[in-house]
Amino acid sequence: MKNSANKLDGQSRRKFMMNAAKSALGVSMVPLLGNDRVYGASSGGKAEHCIFLYMSGGMTHLDTFDPKPGASTQGKTGTAKTPVAGIELSEFLPGLAERFKDIALVRSMQLLTADHRGASYRLHTAYARKATIIHPTTGPWAQRLLGKKHETLPDSVLIGGGGNHPGSGFMGPLLSPLPIGDPEKGIQNVKATVDERSFVKRMKMVDTFDTAFRNKFKTNEVKAYSDFYDETLKLMKSEDLEVFDLSKEKQEKRDNYGLNQLGQGCLLAKRLVANGVRHVEVTYGGWDMHNDLWNVIPERAGIMDKAVSALIDDLKAEGLFDKTLIVLGSEFGRTPRINANGGRDHHSAVFSTMWAGGGIVGGQVYGASDDEGVAPKENVVNAKDHNATIAYAMGMPLDKVIYSPSGRPFMVAGHKLDGKTKQMVPEKQPIMQLFS
Repeated sequence: MKNSANKLDGQSRRKFMMNAAKSALGVSMVPLLGNDRVYGASSGGKAEHCIFLYMSGGMTHLDTFDPKPGASTQGKTGTAKTPVAGIELSEFLPGLAERFKDIALVRSMQLLTADHRGASYRLHTAYARKATIIHPTTGPWAQRLLGKKHETLPDSVLIGGGGNHPGSGFMGPLLSPLPIGDPEKGIQNVKATVDERSFVKRMKMVDTFDTAFRNKFKTNEVKAYSDFYDETLKLMKSEDLEVFDLSKEKQEKRDNYGLNQLGQGCLLAKRLVANGVRHVEVTYGGWDMHNDLWNVIPERAGIMDKAVSALIDDLKAEGLFDKTLIVLGSEFGRTPRINANGGRDHHSAVFSTMWAGGGIVGGQVYGASDDEGVAPKENVVNAKDHNATIAYAMGMPLDKVIYSPSGRPFMVAGHKLDGKTKQMVPEKQPIMQLFS
């Protein structure tokens, strides 16, 4: 058994830990918390928290954040005026248009890959996918570079994300975001399926069986296996679990966000950051609009508009807006050309992201697309710039080198070799205009 365990790869070890916990303890909750214990470490950045709203499927920029009134490519979408002269949003985003003085836009994103999975991976990690390694996302990077923020709660949470999410990548399972499939259900199966006496007995048996193995194989993987039990038990017994229970909220507030996956995901994200969780990602799909776009976009964009508007208002009301970075993005945009099915196809040449809170100066636009929304006109931004901006806002050092288990060096937003010094340096820099 020992030899078999040593041959497991990272993903197999993770599944082994999960199955072992379920069998031995009678529970199926797997928080996968990190153990870099630097509670309350000062990040140096204004954003103590980050909420990343990922619009999965390729959100159309022309029908949300970058409309082109009068252009032949605009189609049927009208515009909504903002309080800032000369800046308009789509007619489907009246709430965000009204709040534009708290919002900044980047209208010159470019990833140059129109493959959903590949583009999503780049946006989340700042690196291209490789068969030999999985790169971490910004939540695990923050915990690794800044230390764990809360003693009991996880440092990062993923709400509604799919199985292809890179998670903690080579940083290992203990830094993985805690997955929440349905925000309304929160963490499921948190109670042991056996009585307390049997539970304690099983824990003692697990410890007895594990002692010899831990003493013989003193590796990071084995330590992670032990820490997994400790952190899981701590969270199971903690009153902090209530933060995941949306039934604690008044119905009026839940209605204000919208009774849907994104609305309730945003409300849960607000509850989590209010209770000390550093990084929360909320995924909302349905943006792959190849067909019948104008019968679909009003509802989809309307849900987003209502949820994000409520999130901004709620964070401001609770004094959390200035220290919580909100980033809204998608893996790419949609073609300016309208196809034969009344939809738009994949378009990675230019699209938009939205930024708010956490030191972001609202009421501005960085970069621009051309008159028809086909290509960048100025200030091209890629995934590395995007992640560098998040890292800067949260106080992460862009030049800190972290090594993968195989010994390969990485930085939070990409790296390159300086031709003069022959030293590794950050490949890209933050979009500083967003902070001034």
